[in-house]
Amino acid sequence: MNVEKKDGAIYYRAWDNVKETRPDGKKVNRLPEKITQDLEKKQYRVYGHSAVQICGWTKKALTNEESSCYKQKFYGIDCHSCMEFSPAVMWCQQNCTFCWRPMEFMKNIEINPEEVDNFKDIVDTLLEERKKLLSGFRSSKTLNTKKFDEAQVPSHFAISLSGEPTMYPHLDKIIEYLKSFPKTKSIFLVTNAQIPEFFEKLLETPKALPTQLYISIDAPSKEHFKKINLSLYEDGWERLQRSLEYFSKIQTRKIFRMTQIKGTNDKEEDLEGYKTLVEKGKPDFIEVKAYMHIGMSQGRHKKEEMPEFLEVKEFAQKLANYLGNYNFVHEAPASRICLLQRKDTPYQVKIEQFENEKVLPKKD
Repeated sequence: MNVEKKDGAIYYRAWDNVKETRPDGKKVNRLPEKITQDLEKKQYRVYGHSAVQICGWTKKALTNEESSCYKQKFYGIDCHSCMEFSPAVMWCQQNCTFCWRPMEFMKNIEINPEEVDNFKDIVDTLLEERKKLLSGFRSSKTLNTKKFDEAQVPSHFAISLSGEPTMYPHLDKIIEYLKSFPKTKSIFLVTNAQIPEFFEKLLETPKALPTQLYISIDAPSKEHFKKINLSLYEDGWERLQRSLEYFSKIQTRKIFRMTQIKGTNDKEEDLEGYKTLVEKGKPDFIEVKAYMHIGMSQGRHKKEEMPEFLEVKEFAQKLANYLGNYNFVHEAPASRICLLQRKDTPYQVKIEQFENEKVLPKKD
């Protein structure tokens, strides 16, 4: 792996794709051994082009620390029983400057659907790998044994972690499979919306809908998008717009996740651009979160660009006031994140029921 400095930024030169030939003659995508080793040093467990990791909040929940993930605080997710994974851990079509991951690795804009692992194999294998990661907590003196036992079978799935999950061509099948598990309570999917066809597929396949569908919205204009998100597609902004058209029609809990970079995308003049995007996508909720000066992003941004929680709250309140039809409903200072809720959404903030098909809308 070559490291290069250019214009004050650190670039990790991308790796070459690796193919593995299976006994049946089928070729499948694989990560280079060096990349896999680097991920495993960071406590990932890798299977082919997919990976799972135990997040810091889950670790705290298992060892009785008082703080909890904002998803638990906002939506009622059982943090200790969360499985965060990705079916395309090192594939992404954007090089977002604020990403803490080595986004320069992400150079591919598509994955051949004939060269990927079976969706059941991915889920089943990562579930077992997650159990191995959890086994290390048995020796903890502060382990909550009840939560530890419950954590063996996840009730919540977060399809995010790293990379762009919608690049895996059978993601809809993964979601359907996860829904078939008796204990499944909720599924969150986070996407950069660079594949409009995926959202079109969700419209046509309601049983593949996640409980919450996120789109990362970090740029109020095409000019901001080119500077912040750095899509590998020449028409990346236009792809986002097409995705928003489908997104607005999808019948599930829909969320915009906005990463606030101080002085870059949080100015007064940016509010109108965000309003245009919100009116197009019609999200039920908007999460406004701080850019965090961690990981590889430290080579692309200055620490001063990381807003304090009160600055995030101030911007979120300004956005709610400007939009007019959204209320400021929740905050999580430890995560530097605030939540807005559309006034006419049928959904409550907390997820009360999933029933493997849909969440229940708010009663009148």
